Amino acid sequence: MSSSSDWCTIESDPGVFTSLIESFGVEGVEVTELWSLDDDSLATLGPTHGLIFLFKWVQQMEATDTRPVLKVDEIPEQLFFAKQMITNACATQALLSVLLNQQSDSQDVSFKLGDLLSNLKEFTMALDPEMRGEAIGNSEETKKAHNEFGRSDDPFIRDLNDNANMKSEGDAFHFIAFIPFEGKVYELDGLKQGPIFIGDEVDMGEGSAVASWLVVARQAIQERIERYAAEEVKFNLMALVQDRRISIEKALEIATAAGEEDERNRLHADMIAEQQKREMWSKENERRKHNYVPFVFELLKAMASSGNLNEISKKANDTYSKKRKKMHSNAELFKN
Repeated sequence: MSSSSDWCTIESDPGVFTSLIESFGVEGVEVTELWSLDDDSLATLGPTHGLIFLFKWVQQMEATDTRPVLKVDEIPEQLFFAKQMITNACATQALLSVLLNQQSDSQDVSFKLGDLLSNLKEFTMALDPEMRGEAIGNSEETKKAHNEFGRSDDPFIRDLNDNANMKSEGDAFHFIAFIPFEGKVYELDGLKQGPIFIGDEVDMGEGSAVASWLVVARQAIQERIERYAAEEVKFNLMALVQDRRISIEKALEIATAAGEEDERNRLHADMIAEQQKREMWSKENERRKHNYVPFVFELLKAMASSGNLNEISKKANDTYSKKRKKMHSNAELFKN
């Protein structure tokens, strides 16, 4: 893999990923975070294009993964798979693995890929996985959209990590995608040589609120978490789903036409909540881009001068310990 400082690291957050998708020109989708993989949680997703899974990549653990990887001549002709050739591009690459594999018969007719990604797909489909990865890494428009969501203090943090990695391996976090494709479920990991076939979609029976492919993907995710859980609890799972505002707008039209005032008021409140969520995402993304490092340095110096630094540090460590226990609890939810 090429090492490149041209691509920044970005945060695993629904607001970041939704805004990134929209900056690609994609319409009709958003990203939501999943805290559990039980049926009730999956049933709330609605039309789902794919899952994005973040985990701490550990070479020794990945070496124990003996699942067969599809060779180039075994990959379905229209399945888009690209090798990750550029460092830090895994977030965008996982998103593209979902977006570029949407089929024309998708249950979400509101989905529109847009010109940028449509042209990228058309150009790269005739290439092998490595050349596709190179094409993604060299796409100035894609890189620019990705880097818009990097932190302004990212070079400072990366420099610290590089110095730490001279002494130890450090933490390496990685995004992969799970998608349904032509009745089958695949795991797409740009660090592997090809896709991994997870299984065939299952028949959930009439009236099931859970998409059949999600049940298959859930099993693979739970197995991966169980392999890592003894030593690692840093997992994050997000789903690419239909823009919530679309279904609310349709329901509002129906309720208005039927004269159902109570239902219309409820849906109107839901729409306001969705708009407020988008506004919050926008504000958070602006804060992410602000460089707080000079402020932090001055604050630490002031606390040290006042003699409060040790006490505050102790409180911060206690808070971190509580959060880590909560992360352990969340990992257990994913397993169950």
